[in-house]
Amino acid sequence: MEVNSGTAPVPQAGWKTWASHIAAVLMAIAFLASGVYKIVMPLDFAERATQVLIPANLSVATAVILAVAETFAAIMLLIPRYRRFGAIVMLGLLVAFCIYIGVNAERLAGEDCSCFPWIKRTVGPVFFVSNAVMMLLTALAGLWSPRGGAWLPPRPMGTSAAILGILIALSIGSAAWALSSESGIEAPPSIHVNGAAVALNEGPVFLYLFDPECSHCLDSARMMSKWDFGSTRVIGVPTVNPQWGQALLDASGLKAELATDPGDLKELRSLFTFASPPYGVFLKRGRARVTVRYAEFTEELKAKLQAEGFVVPD
Repeated sequence: MEVNSGTAPVPQAGWKTWASHIAAVLMAIAFLASGVYKIVMPLDFAERATQVLIPANLSVATAVILAVAETFAAIMLLIPRYRRFGAIVMLGLLVAFCIYIGVNAERLAGEDCSCFPWIKRTVGPVFFVSNAVMMLLTALAGLWSPRGGAWLPPRPMGTSAAILGILIALSIGSAAWALSSESGIEAPPSIHVNGAAVALNEGPVFLYLFDPECSHCLDSARMMSKWDFGSTRVIGVPTVNPQWGQALLDASGLKAELATDPGDLKELRSLFTFASPPYGVFLKRGRARVTVRYAEFTEELKAKLQAEGFVVPD
């Protein structure tokens, strides 16, 4: 409702009410897709977060916080009497994200922004324009809310607090389950190397999944080429363009066998999910003992693998 200088409320124009509903639904869909994705696949987003410079040790926590905040904002925006409060939360998230990208724009220029799943956006001028459009839609949804409502947390807070509590529990529970279940996954019984089946349940095995054209994959392989894997069998698995896989191994100096069977890759990717290579799986008796994601290929990894018996101590 709009209010004039007197005390009597003036009915809001019908087109403003419809505009508020449409803007709220559009923004809620975008934020629900993003938030639910992070709840369901927290480790996948955590991996993507490291690619936009979020520290690896904070990536899972970032996934949990954003999952809760984005989903909560979307739900609040869909409820007319909470819409203005939801708009404030959503605008805060959009502004914070713009500031973060702006501060790191030089380092992230041209990189894929994975804030919203299935929407491919690269960091650049168009990115900021699209965010400005989303801010405008969110502001209009709140300003023209048919039920008015407060811009601050609603009173009483029973419903909104209950929704927030449920989302926190779901997000933390999903992340905890994903972290605990990733270790112990049983790998396929064998993988094909040069046309011959190699058992994965005999002795320690390291599966290195990489993109032959990925510079980070090459750098990670070069780093690991200096490590003594001892009795650990190292097998490289190209995720794309297998015909170029050996070239990366040769350039890096990593002593590894090469598995190029597309059926093997499909089975591995159905078991071990990751956003971008490189990705590593260290197996003992055919089960994953250590998994290594994009940002975890650092010198600190060596000590962990030595403790687990995959790398010979110095």
